[in-house]
Amino acid sequence: MKTLATFTAIATLVAGVSFAQAQGTMGSPSPGTTMQKSQTIGNSPFCINMSASGGLNCKYASMAACEKDAKPQNLNCLPNPNKSTTGSRQ
Repeated sequence: MKTLATFTAIATLVAGVSFAQAQGTMGSPSPGTTMQKSQTIGNSPFCINMSASGGLNCKYASMAACEKDAKPQNLNCLPNPNKSTTGSRQ
């Protein structure tokens, strides 16, 4: 019985290592392909987050204007991360 338990434990460990190695390569780009960097268009204070990859369209002077365009597309607005003091008064 101990031999069976030992064999089962070893088989489980080997399977776990194989699975972990496979997970490390899943979703990796194929050789010869390039990863596209997220793109920010515009330099205004507010942006529409265009995709999960992080593309931003920063052409909005106000959050209200951004949300007006974003809502029909089910997208989200956020302050431009490239601006350090969005909305502050001086």
